[in-house]
Amino acid sequence: MASVGEFLGALFAFLGPAGAVLALYLIFVLDAALFPALPELFIVVFFAAYAGIVDPVTWGLVLVAVAAAGEVTGNLLLYLVVRRGLVAPNRMPKRIERLMAGWVKFLVVSDERVILVNRIAPVVPLVGAFIAVMRWDLSRSLAYIAIGAIVKYAFLLALIGALGVVLSPAQATIATIGLVVAIVGVSLAVSYVRRRRILSRTSAARTDDPRAGGPSGP
Repeated sequence: MASVGEFLGALFAFLGPAGAVLALYLIFVLDAALFPALPELFIVVFFAAYAGIVDPVTWGLVLVAVAAAGEVTGNLLLYLVVRRGLVAPNRMPKRIERLMAGWVKFLVVSDERVILVNRIAPVVPLVGAFIAVMRWDLSRSLAYIAIGAIVKYAFLLALIGALGVVLSPAQATIATIGLVVAIVGVSLAVSYVRRRRILSRTSAARTDDPRAGGPSGP
């Protein structure tokens, strides 16, 4: 959904750095609550676009804070919609709830720490919905979301700053964007492999479950 980010960036471009902050915040909210919006790409682009106008360190800190705030906001909004609209009034389809619980069961961890693991291998989409359905502690979950966002995006912006020391601003931006694309690609590949393994283990567990009509053991 890069076009959404581009639209938001163009919409608020006349506001300068303040417009970039607002656009980036909305991109992160949409990415967390609705659909992938490539926030990694846009935080790098916006950083490079105004790093020569605003102090780079200050600008980087602002963007990292915006990234964390956007992710927390998007996940919180999704949590509230699912919690109040489906979970609390007992309207959540039991089949979907069982599928979500079964999915989390086969991860490395099965509590709020999944949020941190998800930064390395994103296998849990729409985290806010999982927080609501799995009844994870909301404060702890949001703290993990913020911590993960701060670490991830501070690293990306520090990297582009370091590259800017040895490369021209344009070259540093291109190199960082290339690295971002590579990181996203590797992340998706790891996520795909991990999901395949989870699905395989889930299928095997169902086969061995006597209630599912499979073998019950020796």
